[in-house]
Amino acid sequence: MKCQLLTEEQYKKLSRTLVNNIEKNHKIVPLNSLKHHKYTLKRPVYITIEYDRNTVIASLPDIESFASGDTEYEAINGLCIDIVNLYEDLKLDRENLGKLPGQWLQYLEEIIEYR
Repeated sequence: MKCQLLTEEQYKKLSRTLVNNIEKNHKIVPLNSLKHHKYTLKRPVYITIEYDRNTVIASLPDIESFASGDTEYEAINGLCIDIVNLYEDLKLDRENLGKLPGQWLQYLEEIIEYR
């Protein structure tokens, strides 16, 4: 099988097509609030919104947290709940955390503030 090299114009067109397809299915947005009466964010954190058929998935890859819903609003609200639940669970078991959960707790303590 012979490999054919792309011309510069073909390469640019392929690159634009790939970027457009990725942008249609994903976006990164700031999360400014956890929508919780006990906690606030010290600073915005950036979450990923992904569209998969009829489902929207919101995620915070830094702590492997995600939630899904029919709309962006539902997915983001679910993610906020998941972040708060993870934070509270990790704080309760602080002394028994492994390396990765310990890093998650450290990250969450840097961004979450008790009201």
